[in-house]
Amino acid sequence: MDQPAPPAVAPRPRTFRPREYQGRVAAKTWHAPDLLEISLAVEGEAMFEHHPGQYVSVVLEGEPRRELRPYSLWSHPADGTGVATTVVRVVPGGRASTYLSRIEVGAPIRFVAPLGAFFLRDPLPGHLLLVGTGTGVVPLRAMLRELQVRGGAGRAVHLYFGARREADLFHLEEFRSLAGQVPGTRFVPTLTRPEAGWTGARGRVTEHLASLPFPATDVQAYLCGNGSMIDDATELLLARGVDRRAIVREKYFD
Repeated sequence: MDQPAPPAVAPRPRTFRPREYQGRVAAKTWHAPDLLEISLAVEGEAMFEHHPGQYVSVVLEGEPRRELRPYSLWSHPADGTGVATTVVRVVPGGRASTYLSRIEVGAPIRFVAPLGAFFLRDPLPGHLLLVGTGTGVVPLRAMLRELQVRGGAGRAVHLYFGARREADLFHLEEFRSLAGQVPGTRFVPTLTRPEAGWTGARGRVTEHLASLPFPATDVQAYLCGNGSMIDDATELLLARGVDRRAIVREKYFD
């Protein structure tokens, strides 16, 4: 009599030890008055290795104390840019926001990398849900790029970009282009406060998840953004039978 196959064992992900780097600001681009894209280069050595979806922590020196502020990586090692890029929500009066807003291209900057456990878990299932609000889509772009690098078909990928207004959406063409290069991918930007003329999806990302068909036993969900969205999405997915271990979360507090 045939014996059932043993369950698949997920391989242990490679570990990259974080350390502090001396770098410089390689580029800055404003997508909106409160959305800043900033690229960091490492001085005198090769760019650090990392899993797509991880983050760097920028070092803030001086008073009242030395602090670290985390920012998810938009960039992927295969981009070939040699820089670590992120997109930052600028908060008026914030210590880190003020620092990053004012720092000039070419200026020195210190950061710790790579950090975090927000990255794809192998073996990947047949369905992937990538859900981000605001700058929470930043690491999801790196994950989608990773799926593009790996190639292959036979997997359904849904990527949701939740925002309030159209002005809060950034790099839409980049997302659409990448989604078109990953077979089975659907990219959905959705707005909770759309202005007249918006013809795309409306409502909170959780409203879309509630009606999305997927098998609860063959799915992974990657949630990144504001805490209330993540808590609501987690509760919804658990209620639909998704295993808690298949829900990977990264809460933002911007």
